Amino acid sequence: MPSPLPPRRWLAAQPLALPRPLDALAERWAAMPPRARTVAAGLVIAAVVAGGEARVLSAEQSWGGPAVEALVASTDLPAGAAPEVEVVRIPPSLTPPEAVSEVADDARLAVPLPEGGVLTATHLDARGPGATLDPGVRAVPVPVEAGWGVVAGAWVDVWVLGVGDQPAERVASGAAVLALDVDDAGRATALVAIDDDAVASTTTGLALGRVVLAHSPTPAD
Repeated sequence: MPSPLPPRRWLAAQPLALPRPLDALAERWAAMPPRARTVAAGLVIAAVVAGGEARVLSAEQSWGGPAVEALVASTDLPAGAAPEVEVVRIPPSLTPPEAVSEVADDARLAVPLPEGGVLTATHLDARGPGATLDPGVRAVPVPVEAGWGVVAGAWVDVWVLGVGDQPAERVASGAAVLALDVDDAGRATALVAIDDDAVASTTTGLALGRVVLAHSPTPAD
């Protein structure tokens, strides 16, 4: 195997063979005066930059203008949770009209916000989870045990246990768990959306400590 040429001899060797069109272009380039080569190089660079700017401008026009900063959820967030968001740049056409640019330290979500969703003023309604309740629904706090696995966003049936020989009664079906609060002692309370006509039975059962939540499938509607 022949030994490699020393660097100086390698640089002084014959130029590499190029395809005929490139070879002709290289010869023309070498024959040009120095100032002409400088001007030509400048024109090429300017053309490349202008082409890049044109592509950027075209993309911005397609998306409604330059990208803007928005606060988006970094994970799936249920109602009642503190907004866990991050700043990202998105096209204006994807930015809701009520998007917010800052969040108070004590802010809580009135409605769920999925991962990647843009935070808006609607999500931060001061009425909390009650902001999205239908007129015939009430939000009722129900104590739950940690082992029950009840979480915000779940669906539950509300049962009131009977006294003595009385059977248990299911007073609400497919009720949404709007939020789950856990105090410093580890006691959990679920805020459950219950139809107005079942509130009296539920509160009576709560007064006796005989309300149980059973997991239910997501309602079809």
